[in-house]
Amino acid sequence: MVDIEGDLKKIKSDSTLSDTQKIKMFCDLMYERNVEPIILRLSGYIKKKPMKVDYLLTFTPSRIILLRKSIIRKLADPGYVAGLGPHLYYVLSEKIDYSDIKGKDSFVQKTSLQSPDEISIDYKDIKKFVLYPDAKTLVSNMFGTAIKENVLLIHTVHEKFELILPTGKNGDYNKTFYWLKMCIPVKISKQL
Repeated sequence: MVDIEGDLKKIKSDSTLSDTQKIKMFCDLMYERNVEPIILRLSGYIKKKPMKVDYLLTFTPSRIILLRKSIIRKLADPGYVAGLGPHLYYVLSEKIDYSDIKGKDSFVQKTSLQSPDEISIDYKDIKKFVLYPDAKTLVSNMFGTAIKENVLLIHTVHEKFELILPTGKNGDYNKTFYWLKMCIPVKISKQL
């Protein structure tokens, strides 16, 4: 694991920096160290007949990795909640200590070998990136109304991905949109 604790503490403790500046400095630090950190993780699925296929979406500074969840991962990981990568969360939050970070959950290997269950999408190949709330999943009850799923469309040079992002695992639309906008170098549209 790369030794970055001191540099991250400096970024975290600088109260003159905005969250956007801290994210930029964090990404620059990782590039300098030739490390591909996990910036953000979301959980989603693609509807394929006759069933759905679950994916873990990992966002790094250079690409999106779609990793198909195995049956074992689905069973062993039922409570997975999406969020910021551990090092970025450390930089932006007072709630976590550096000793709480697990190295294996913080970085992605920069190898050219890719498993058959993995799809890698470079940001430079993305032509259109859209996130919108799926109004068809609107649920009303005595506590109010809520949308249960958001839709993420990724159009690349070669193909199109339509992923469903459950709000129960990823947070509501505004939260997910905010972190995607803050953390990835792609223009995000709110509508088709």
